[in-house]
Amino acid sequence: MRSILLPTLAAWLARVLAIALNIIGLPLALRALGQERFGLFLVVLSIGSWIGFANVGMGRVVASIITRTAGRSPALTARLISMATALAAGINLALFLGASTLFLAVMATVPLNEAIAHHRIEFEISIVSLFLAMSLWFFLSVFEGIDAGHHQLQRLYYFQLGSYALSLVLLFVVFPRYPSIALAAYLLNLSFLLGSIAHGIDVARRNRHLLVRHFGWHRQAVRLLLLSTLDFTVISLGIGILYQLSTGLFGFVFGPDKVIELGVLMRLMQSYGALLIAFTFPLTNVIASRLAARDGDGARHAARISGFLLLGGALVASLGALLFANGLLALWLHAGIRFTPPFLVATSLLILLSSLHFYLAALLMGGSDTKRAARIHLAEAALFLPIAFASFHAAGQTGLLIALDTVLAGGCIAMALRLRRHPVLGSLAGARPAITARPASAMGGSVGADGP
Repeated sequence: MRSILLPTLAAWLARVLAIALNIIGLPLALRALGQERFGLFLVVLSIGSWIGFANVGMGRVVASIITRTAGRSPALTARLISMATALAAGINLALFLGASTLFLAVMATVPLNEAIAHHRIEFEISIVSLFLAMSLWFFLSVFEGIDAGHHQLQRLYYFQLGSYALSLVLLFVVFPRYPSIALAAYLLNLSFLLGSIAHGIDVARRNRHLLVRHFGWHRQAVRLLLLSTLDFTVISLGIGILYQLSTGLFGFVFGPDKVIELGVLMRLMQSYGALLIAFTFPLTNVIASRLAARDGDGARHAARISGFLLLGGALVASLGALLFANGLLALWLHAGIRFTPPFLVATSLLILLSSLHFYLAALLMGGSDTKRAARIHLAEAALFLPIAFASFHAAGQTGLLIALDTVLAGGCIAMALRLRRHPVLGSLAGARPAITARPASAMGGSVGADGP
């Protein structure tokens, strides 16, 4: 459990500082930008995150390579990781250029909401700059994957702690003098980026043997790497559509003022989601390594203890949101923003379902059933859009949360049913456990019913 808890504690410490940054920063942004530009700021954050839909998940693949091949073939491991790093750089550069071109083309051709049209230049600059920063972050995930594979992910969060602290200083010293949407977006959404850059340099320094210049391009290896990223890309796409699409899409179409409460909630859910990822990412790698070593009891023990901690904390957070959210919101923003009772109930369910969803996905990926997890995420994303539009017309922002809760609940059921079929982890979902685990594939693909 140390390999899970140490990165988790470091990550949560970093996230506490990040949450503090948002708690302090959002009221400052609201006062400095004004109600109209603040609503536009929330839309910018959402649209700027849309580039995450195309995150190829190369960091996850790198972590999987190291976890499943540690000590077996150092030369092959170094070749694959070096190739993955070069691929990630090229893919994310193309991603930035493609996303920026498409966004600017849309801005030039579609009718714009009045608030967006009034601040068009600031709106465009803010989003394109976020696209650039997000693409850089996705590339840096390769270095995050190297430390994750070595169970040293806490080092990333140490660097991010310093980055968050610097952002707090800038928030008080620089932002009041230059209250732009772009600066607010960087400080409140990407304040970790400087720490990630420093961490990438540190990882490269400590792992020179894994990053070789002359690795040679092999078509079969490139194909295998790209196919391995496909499932993680689909998972990132599904998560992005569920958690990041609504504020930007509905704000762009119907106006920023129609999604302010939802935008504030999703800012808080982003911090909560980062806590979940910080817990479940190491859990996936620990389970994968123990199953690869045929330590079924160890894998089940890690999954049980982690589930108890994660879901117990989620229950506390869910009840706290239901009982105290509006009181804390009034003390926090001082702007008359208030959640209705149905909105609060849907929020409470969202906290619980999100925790269960991330936990079950981590178990599936750790058990080499990433393909099934990807298919479930894809189905959720496809179902969410029509349900969200119908629900929004019926119940506004609360309808969007109801749509999100509905697809997450269905995804949890589908993942739990799939987990029952796993020869080792199936006992967590009520199935009879097998004695030993089947070895996992080196690239993290599904083993079992879906084939190698």
